[in-house]
Amino acid sequence: MTAAARPPSLLRGLFLDNVGLKALSLAMAMVLFWVVRGSEGAQRAVFVDVVAVLPPPSAAKMLTTELPAKVRLTLRGSRSLLNNVRSDDIPPVQIDLSEPGASVYYFEPERFELPSGIEVAEIAPDAVTLSWADRAVRTLPVRARVSGRPDTGLMLVGEPAVRPATLTVRGAAPDVAVLDVLRTSPIDVAGLGPGRHERRVEIEVPAGHLEVAEDRVVSVSVEIAPEIAERSIPRQELAVTGGSLRELRPNRVRVTLRGPPAVLDAIDAPSIVPYVDAGTLDPAAGAQPALVRVRGIPEGVELAGVEPEEVLATPVAR
Repeated sequence: MTAAARPPSLLRGLFLDNVGLKALSLAMAMVLFWVVRGSEGAQRAVFVDVVAVLPPPSAAKMLTTELPAKVRLTLRGSRSLLNNVRSDDIPPVQIDLSEPGASVYYFEPERFELPSGIEVAEIAPDAVTLSWADRAVRTLPVRARVSGRPDTGLMLVGEPAVRPATLTVRGAAPDVAVLDVLRTSPIDVAGLGPGRHERRVEIEVPAGHLEVAEDRVVSVSVEIAPEIAERSIPRQELAVTGGSLRELRPNRVRVTLRGPPAVLDAIDAPSIVPYVDAGTLDPAAGAQPALVRVRGIPEGVELAGVEPEEVLATPVAR
């Protein structure tokens, strides 16, 4: 009898007879499959943090190599064990570099704390080349960096004052040797009004193996004042007051004025009069030095200088 001719009761028997026994057999087969699969050898990569013990600051040498923050471990073991391993479960590996001098550090597998049944197949990197430098210390002046410009009509007065004025920097001797000054982060003076302004800013530590021994924050004071400029008026003819002069050498001078730019620009040059007071001279002494004075200077403007300050004057004999 063919399969198509079998009675329906026979087909039902194939699926429904001894259902419990058939289900148990299927479950045992699945468990056996997963046990065998879980015991198979496998590999998995994880990253482990690196913690270094470095020489103390009092040591004569310091490490200049940039150490890796993590190493990559390729682990080998059963699939079931590896599936349960997380990077957080493996403690950081500690490397002892407290004694300067070693040229290479090797990451040995036994340095890593791993669950039982798991071993290290590969470490990347498996070694680090070490470089050392003499340690140096210097005390350097601090200079403030300024950015921006005060508003129109205002100016920065002098150099910003920094407190403390010096700081101690320490680090690798080659890096310390090239420094001559420490600088602050930029201080923006745009929009500041007249007066003294104080800011707390950080020191910018140059690239390299360097650190500032003290607090990296300093106090910087800047002073903003109305803008002051200078204007020179050349070849101003000397006038004579208080008497008469027979001769005046030279008879022209350069006058330099200092004040707000707008006021200086508005000054009419002929209104500035340099002169010599003949009344202060001895008529019987002949040629003698005479101090040059200036009149006609407007309010808010000061005399910055006269060139020459003295001339040779010969009074008229009485």
